[in-house]
Amino acid sequence: MVRITNFVIEKPRLAWGLALLVMLSGSILAAVMARDLREADRLSRIQIEAQRHGIEIMSQTLNGNVMGSLSLLGVIDEEIKQDAQGKLAPNGPRISAILESLARAYDADGVFVIGKNGILTSSWDISGKPSTGLDVRFRPYFQMAMQGRENVYAAVSMARGDRALYFSTPVLARTARSSEVIGAVVARSSLDRVDSLLRDKADITLLLSPQGVMFAGNRPDWIGFLAGAPTPERLKSIRDLKQFGAMFEKREPSILPFAIEGGIQVFDGRRYALASAKVQWNDPFGDWTLVLLEDLSRTIPATDQVWVGLAVAAILLLIGLLVLNLLRGQHAQALAATRIADYAAAQAAAAERKTQRAEAALRFQRAKSPKELGERFLAEAHRILGALQGMIYVRDSGEDSTMDLLASYAGGADIPPTLAFGEGMMGQCAQDRRPRLLEITDDRAWTIRSGLGDARPAAVMMAPLLLDDTVLGVVEIAVLDKPAPHAREQFTELAVLLALNLEILCRRHGTMADTAEAMS
Repeated sequence: MVRITNFVIEKPRLAWGLALLVMLSGSILAAVMARDLREADRLSRIQIEAQRHGIEIMSQTLNGNVMGSLSLLGVIDEEIKQDAQGKLAPNGPRISAILESLARAYDADGVFVIGKNGILTSSWDISGKPSTGLDVRFRPYFQMAMQGRENVYAAVSMARGDRALYFSTPVLARTARSSEVIGAVVARSSLDRVDSLLRDKADITLLLSPQGVMFAGNRPDWIGFLAGAPTPERLKSIRDLKQFGAMFEKREPSILPFAIEGGIQVFDGRRYALASAKVQWNDPFGDWTLVLLEDLSRTIPATDQVWVGLAVAAILLLIGLLVLNLLRGQHAQALAATRIADYAAAQAAAAERKTQRAEAALRFQRAKSPKELGERFLAEAHRILGALQGMIYVRDSGEDSTMDLLASYAGGADIPPTLAFGEGMMGQCAQDRRPRLLEITDDRAWTIRSGLGDARPAAVMMAPLLLDDTVLGVVEIAVLDKPAPHAREQFTELAVLLALNLEILCRRHGTMADTAEAMS
């Protein structure tokens, strides 16, 4: 401290230069920390939004009305079953009416029935050109339906060449869910349904296939972009799927300008908070991924960081002024010396209290029974804290709502043998599971009695005996002087030692029920 003071007095310009450097560094650091905190908050919020919107997509697709109607059709409609088995003429009036009715009810572009061999047996298309006879056995939505699983599949339509959403459900031989799968019934709708769901969810909203292909969202110019490096093996597997039509046939795919792992991303000169959520469509190749990006320059203006930096700079400047002025005077030296002395005294007192606790713990460990343990605790409370009166109640078992008197110190004959949770201040302390300090005034009823006369305690300290989340009992002591904070802390820590040793003794005797027998 003397060296610092001498430095400030002898080289004031250099001292002021260092103070200004600290001020500038602190303001910059504070601005960065403020930005990071707000970005973390926005990232957390957008992650919640991503999860919510992922569930919303599920509720309107795989768990929506279209899938419910298709599933019912494949289970109970006998004509659909016969059509899937090839027992009816293709595109019969009755089947066509059923398919058209379902399509118009749910705004589908087409609905078709597929036989077990993967060939469309009947179909209805909004264009008026049915796809009957088309072979779709390689399509995953058909393969999943033949495994008895409903699924939603996004792909480029073979018949129309546009992005489409396929809702597929198995056709069963009987109404029982465990019966044989004899075909599939599928509804096709435009992917505009999903695009509209994603349009206003965030600054940038993308839906990626399990292969990492951007297939829907509010950035139509990014459709077909790939997340991550397009290795030859990866591109071959995507092309072999034929899921994305001609997107990857004649050109190398463009790459998304950010990683989709989440967190803060920087591209186009802006910082974005990126969050993602899984969309489970029962795609055999894995889950789809919903990605939301929020432009942080919109939600966290740069002016906020400037104001934080200026405020911190002003505070640091003020602190610097105060410190430099304090260091110039003798008063600062005296104050520092006093603080050092106080700190040393506090450390010595803390060491003494630690020694007292260690001695008390050793005495507690030598107790042979819960009753002896309670008596030793009260004796230690008298020795260490000056307790002139005290009592301890413990529970018979973890389910009991009453506690029995384990031990007392300088108590009269009128001490109740049992205490219920919530009964009186002591019972309330056990029920609340937190220590209490009651400062006694003249109108209180507490009295410490002796042969030479009576005295009123200055305070009563109570503490629950807790082991993990279990209340083993409660302890109360009365002291003549108002306890200092360190005395209250000492009392609480002694109560923790009592609870621990009480549990050890009870385990040694068998169960907590043995406590009552040991007390008798």
